[in-house]
Amino acid sequence: MLWCNITRFRGLQDSTKLFIRMITQKEIADELSRISKVDVFRITRRRENVEVRSLLNHVLYNYKKMPLSKITKFYNNNGWNINHATIIHSLRTFDLHKKYNPSLLIWLEHIVDNINKMDNFIKREYIRAKINNLDNKDIDELTMVISNMPERELQLKKKKYITRKYEKQL
Repeated sequence: MLWCNITRFRGLQDSTKLFIRMITQKEIADELSRISKVDVFRITRRRENVEVRSLLNHVLYNYKKMPLSKITKFYNNNGWNINHATIIHSLRTFDLHKKYNPSLLIWLEHIVDNINKMDNFIKREYIRAKINNLDNKDIDELTMVISNMPERELQLKKKKYITRKYEKQL
């Protein structure tokens, strides 16, 4: 079975391979630089750069679940000599930045919604972050959409368990 999955993976197009592998922090930074037209690693305190860096830190910390030390090392490897306190300050000020710059929310959604490059872990974290801001109508619709999915999985698991249990008794 594993061999078949590897064979199928090798035969996929490059765009599909991006979906299977995890996106790197460098790719996220490059994508943010591309859509915001701001160099994330430029050493400056201009507001635009600070806001985009804050967004990058928010994505790396909250969606990629990178520890502060790895984020710091990532910046250091890209020519920006900072420590963890700078990252903490950036994370704390992200809510303020997005309040005054609505483009940050659009860019955040673009990064998280980028289906071709996103792994399932990021999708789950994005859903967790969005669920608290949904109104009752949206929650009702979402409940209707996913209500049958776990039941089907549970039924299949029960059948497999019953079959295995029955086989063990024989």
